Amino acid sequence: MSFDIIAEPTVKSLRDARPRRGRGFSKEETSQAGLTVDEARRMGLIVDIKRKTVHPENVAALKQYMKDLEDLVASMAEETEPTKAKAAAPADDLGSLRAVNKTEVPLLVKAGIKTFEDLAYCDISKVAKKTGIDEDRITKMVKAALKKV
Repeated sequence: MSFDIIAEPTVKSLRDARPRRGRGFSKEETSQAGLTVDEARRMGLIVDIKRKTVHPENVAALKQYMKDLEDLVASMAEETEPTKAKAAAPADDLGSLRAVNKTEVPLLVKAGIKTFEDLAYCDISKVAKKTGIDEDRITKMVKAALKKV
């Protein structure tokens, strides 16, 4: 991916036609790249509305920037999906506590306790009512969870 930080426009010097960094992309360059001025500005690009020239390298740079941005968003979405899959994993962590039986883990998860922190700072009487587990038993679980937190 050639995604640096941001696409930079180039313009040609009036004296000797050497390329130099421009103040912003022209309106026509953004429209040829398939963007409106507002969309380009929301993407963090600078648009110079006074500039009238159109340089093909700027249009190509804008298109490449949009492609790189889409790839970045797609890769970030892929990275967040495994963390969603890991959301079920804390229930396995609850089962790793010696004070929690494997049969009690689904009851705790159903009551909304999925992590050690949830268990350590829960209201014991409410959890006892939701799960049907004895309050003394839940107190032991809470003490074990507090040691992990």
